[in-house]
Amino acid sequence: MRAQSFSYLEALIATPSPSGFEQLVAKLYRDNVREFADKVTTDVLGNVSAILNPEAGFRVMYAGHMDEIGFIVHYIDENGFLFFNTIGGTDVATEIGQRVWIHGAERVAGVIGRKAIQAFKLSDSSQTPSLKDLWIDIGARSREEAEKVVKIGSPVTLNASFTML
Repeated sequence: MRAQSFSYLEALIATPSPSGFEQLVAKLYRDNVREFADKVTTDVLGNVSAILNPEAGFRVMYAGHMDEIGFIVHYIDENGFLFFNTIGGTDVATEIGQRVWIHGAERVAGVIGRKAIQAFKLSDSSQTPSLKDLWIDIGARSREEAEKVVKIGSPVTLNASFTML
């Protein structure tokens, strides 16, 4: 892979783009394809089209998604923990312990947590947790402290790094 293509792939993967919040990755794509395309457009829904030879009689469309699975903050409790809903489908059991980025007034690191296993009743220990049992800890000590950097409606993405396999 060319070094320029590799750098672009890394940038695409590093750019947050949960469904409904794809503006940054759309801009990255538009900026990258301008040098190759005859025409670049964005419609009212945010879909980006890069067109080569727009007057050609034969047309081929190559389509892809800009969005990624994410979450959205829907409540901040008195201890500064963020409660969230999914954006897209995810297996809740795989999210426990995941590092995340919350995209609020600034990008804030967090980790998805749940009640400590030592506090489970026997009946809880074999249950797959539900989303309401999980929260995001950003290290805030209060709702007021959390609200300085995060608000209700802030999108959340997994803090996953690019790795070449």
